[in-house]
Amino acid sequence: MKVPKEVYEELKDYCLRIARRGYVTAHGGNASIKSGNLMWITRHASSLENLKPEDVIQVSLEKPSSFDVLASLETIVHRQIYLETPNLAVLHAHPPISVALSFFMDEMIPIDTEGYYVLKKVPVVEGQPGSLELAKNVAIALKSYYAVIVRAHGVFAAAKYMDIAYQYLCMVEHSAEILWLTEVLKKSGLTLHKPKKF
Repeated sequence: MKVPKEVYEELKDYCLRIARRGYVTAHGGNASIKSGNLMWITRHASSLENLKPEDVIQVSLEKPSSFDVLASLETIVHRQIYLETPNLAVLHAHPPISVALSFFMDEMIPIDTEGYYVLKKVPVVEGQPGSLELAKNVAIALKSYYAVIVRAHGVFAAAKYMDIAYQYLCMVEHSAEILWLTEVLKKSGLTLHKPKKF
């Protein structure tokens, strides 16, 4: 089925934003929008910086189908998120600092005011890309949090609106960068001044 113009334009817009921020490599990452018992998701190995209408695949939320083969490897994860949460938009990218920090922690608690105020905490989960284990772990985390980091892999962010999912994704990487820079500055000999409790 041909992707509706408004769905394509929204996916194209936010996929390009993710690519421009350097959150994905040439053909990494994926995005989806839920519509009833269906979802529109980017095709496996499509270029998010140059998304074409044929790069958006319609798949069922109720059960896997032959179209899943064409869709993103992470279709199973997106499907599980929609089945277990009220979200209508999902973004998945590989922002480098968030991924790097995932090797050292089981959760990321932002130390910047904005990140802490909105995100509170970002859990780190395990699972092979495209696996049922990963799908369940991510969906469970997104029942309580706005975003989740998959160790050694990337970030899933979900919301009822695509622009909000994008905000959460960007905030995760921004907070991760502040955490990393703070550690670098501490090791350079600067004195850390902890803020008062948020």
